[in-house]
Amino acid sequence: MKYKTEILDYYQKPGVQASLVVTIFSTIFMICALASQKLSFYEYESIGVISLIIEFLYGTIISFSILKDKNEYVHLIPFLMLNWLIGCFSLNVFIPVFQDLPIWVYVTTFVFCFTNFILYQDFIETPRTFLFYFINGISFWIIFYFALYLIPLTPFSFIGILALGMGFYGLVPGIILIIHLLTVILYLPKNRLYFLSFSAGFGLVLVGFSIFTIGLVVENNKIIQIAKINSFNSNEDLPRYILVSQNLKPNFFNEILLKKDIVYFDKNDFFSFDGFDSFSNQQFNETKIHNPFISIAYWFCEDSGLTNDDKINILKSNFDKRLETEEQLWNGENVLTKAIKEDVKLYPNTRLAYTEITMDIASDAKAWNNQEAIYSFQLPEGSVATSLSLWVNGIERKGVLTTKEKAKKAYKQIVGVEYRDPSLMQWKEGNKVVVRVFPVNKRTPRKFKCGFTTPMKVEDNILKYQSLAIKGPNISNAKTISRIQTVGNTAIETSKDFELEKGFFINQSEGLDEWEATMPLPKINSQAFVWKNKVYEIQNIQKKVIPFTPSEIILDLNNNWTTKQIEAFIDLNQQNLYAFVNGKKTPINAENFKAIQLDFENYHYSLLPLYKLAKNTLIITKSGTFSANFEELEDSNYLKEIKINTKERNIKVINISTDINPFWQTVKEQKYIDYFQCDLDKSLDLIKKQQFPSYKTDENSINIEPAQISIHENIADSTSKSNGPNHIYRMYAFGKVLEEQVKIQNDTLATNQFVDLAKDANIVTPISSLIVLETDEDYAENGIEKNVNTLGNASINNDGSVPEPHEWLLIIIGISALYLYYRKNKKQLA
Repeated sequence: MKYKTEILDYYQKPGVQASLVVTIFSTIFMICALASQKLSFYEYESIGVISLIIEFLYGTIISFSILKDKNEYVHLIPFLMLNWLIGCFSLNVFIPVFQDLPIWVYVTTFVFCFTNFILYQDFIETPRTFLFYFINGISFWIIFYFALYLIPLTPFSFIGILALGMGFYGLVPGIILIIHLLTVILYLPKNRLYFLSFSAGFGLVLVGFSIFTIGLVVENNKIIQIAKINSFNSNEDLPRYILVSQNLKPNFFNEILLKKDIVYFDKNDFFSFDGFDSFSNQQFNETKIHNPFISIAYWFCEDSGLTNDDKINILKSNFDKRLETEEQLWNGENVLTKAIKEDVKLYPNTRLAYTEITMDIASDAKAWNNQEAIYSFQLPEGSVATSLSLWVNGIERKGVLTTKEKAKKAYKQIVGVEYRDPSLMQWKEGNKVVVRVFPVNKRTPRKFKCGFTTPMKVEDNILKYQSLAIKGPNISNAKTISRIQTVGNTAIETSKDFELEKGFFINQSEGLDEWEATMPLPKINSQAFVWKNKVYEIQNIQKKVIPFTPSEIILDLNNNWTTKQIEAFIDLNQQNLYAFVNGKKTPINAENFKAIQLDFENYHYSLLPLYKLAKNTLIITKSGTFSANFEELEDSNYLKEIKINTKERNIKVINISTDINPFWQTVKEQKYIDYFQCDLDKSLDLIKKQQFPSYKTDENSINIEPAQISIHENIADSTSKSNGPNHIYRMYAFGKVLEEQVKIQNDTLATNQFVDLAKDANIVTPISSLIVLETDEDYAENGIEKNVNTLGNASINNDGSVPEPHEWLLIIIGISALYLYYRKNKKQLA
């Protein structure tokens, strides 16, 4: 009760009520100005001028009042500090000295100001009071940061005082720092408990910051050391950053270090106020932040010597930040994924599946400007995108397949110049597809749908469906409904809880978790699809074992290998066993393998010089999940040599890991090497027997290894039946395009031929994309022809399969029964 009386007495003191009114209004105007800046409503930023005028008048009056009669008005010092800082933040809207401050900085600053009302009053002692002193100690460090940051601006601030006193705000943090330090030094020691509470809060931040900084410095020194050690590497074929990427462990501290001057404010610009002017040639679509905690920690870190392009490339390869580097024509930070419909249709007899993803997306209620939504779909091996739709004015418009160049040009024209409705689906290296949608805003929520044909994976006697991994804006909070349907009577088990409803398996959840469905492995029984006088038939993949005597065996070592695994190959007593150590081919044997292994304890992936290896080399690798890919190596001499001098060397690769990184995935897809995945024991047996597994191929067939099937093309005749889904042909066409990627890259005629194939099957490939435009005229203006006499977009409800004879019989019986029932009722009515 006494505590409440103290507050009431304070409220009755001179100037308090007027100060309260001024503070409320100036805070409202400041928030409006900051919100206008955040939401890109720049014409409304000027509302902050009102706050500046109010603060100027208030600050002048109260300052003179305190100087004139300190005892009468000293209680207004917390109000004065608070309003000074409100003026600072309002001015920062127009003169952005502190760019892109996170919300917690504003909150911490205002918490400091509010707790000052306790420190500067003679309130009674309660446990709550000690807590206020503790919180004040925690938040006081932000004033230290502001004052330190503004030191170089001090001379300009004195000059700027002449301009309506605006320069004064550059001195505010320093003035508050001095006032508060004097108060802490002169007053708090008189009350030991208050002083300890304040010191504990301030010390807690100091300890936390020290731990964080030490961790950051340790990791930064590792990066510098890696760069120094590898500077002696004479390999000029690879970009320099690759040496750092290969030895850099993805963790919290390394991500912060790599985002310096890209996402986080750099210490080198700390006193220059240049912001983020030193961007790289690549885009990085992540909100830029001036984080005081991180900026101070950067002070203690030496320059790593990496350029911004180097850092972005490492973020892409080691931290899977490839979606963040996609070219973005409009901001997308306020896009929300509201709802997701995941519809899966399984075809066990063909070992294929079709997944249709429908997304409802919108812009945050506080955002009014147009946004661009970008989604990334990580597909299981061998999968292909086969449909795209965008709802325009409530009507579903289906995608049109064209060359990747035409689609990209049309999208840029319409999004960047005309600001209208397109959606674009592009193939990306590493079984990835990117979908873009524009515009998304508060008034125009969007809906799009995309479909993917995927092979199911055979593991022992089990057939497995793996869900898609999707990255996109705020996807974790979306309301999701998933449905599974199967063709045929097949019992399935799922890793996520599905309930059987009306013949479908249904699950409702939040976000989009990865899950899998398993079922007994069925036998292949003449599943085929007929298209344009040709039949595409599913058959068991034909595996064979060929004699293979390697000229040399290369252990592709990294930190995934165990000592026992290396020792197992040493025990084979092969005289031609090597490892690449510091870029040099080195014999590995019982005497030196442990020493060699130490060189790879921090080595996460390799990029072997395949083009330098002897013909008939066997590589044993144990792949991880991340690496640089061909896109990141595009301008390097290494990739040029890979493309020119690798294919004819007949290199075989055995991967003893179930994982495969982007580099090996692309090398495998583009047929630069012959690839086989198995366990350790099987690989040792193959070497002993001088054998290598191979899959039979010919000009008119493709192999789908995960599903252990092959698809054969033949001329259709009167006995050919079409009892399988059109996904069979789509998979065949995709396999053919991937097989001929190397040829396509260097042959315009071949490119045109395979673009036509992609159009016919309506598949997104390295040379083709799907695009949705608002009107038919848009297609004509951009030179994109509508696809005629092609499979068109895949659909969950129309897979193009023709019923089996017994199914036809059931359909005929059903129709006949309905007809007889109709005739009977008609006679009764007559």
